[in-house]
Amino acid sequence: MAKIEISILKSVNGLKFGSDADSVHKTFGKRFKNYEDKELSASSMDFLMKTAKEFAEMTGRPLSDFTKYLDESSEFDVDLRDFYPFASIDYDERERFAAIEIYSDKNTKLIVDGIDCSSFDLETLLSLADDFVVEENNTSYTSYSKQIGIWCPDGDDRVECVLFGEEGYYQQ
Repeated sequence: MAKIEISILKSVNGLKFGSDADSVHKTFGKRFKNYEDKELSASSMDFLMKTAKEFAEMTGRPLSDFTKYLDESSEFDVDLRDFYPFASIDYDERERFAAIEIYSDKNTKLIVDGIDCSSFDLETLLSLADDFVVEENNTSYTSYSKQIGIWCPDGDDRVECVLFGEEGYYQQ
């Protein structure tokens, strides 16, 4: 089980936003995939498929929920991102820790400023800030003051992932 403790705008598991990649890897471990080029290689696709199968097994959701955005021509629009089984880590242009996007998963214990958000319940997550803006056809919610993004891609209340960023993340 992954345990993630967020201090909004400050840190994740004690790791401060702005830390270097080595510090990130020391905190979250060596089990990650880093995409330095945008095109997915066969081994990258294999990694993503394996991860998708693990998520499907862990959550009891259909595999298609995790593979619907993948195909052989997929490209990532970010260069500096580490993919862990429980989250992805986003780096800024200086290669510093800028945000974490945590995948909704019953095996992830998520604590945000002392509030248990492990259920990934939309109402609980929306209570973390009072300025969420509904975006993208009611599929995402963004708090610009707290740099929180919540993604519900199916347009319902089921949260697929939640992002916590450093100050100014959404302005970058």
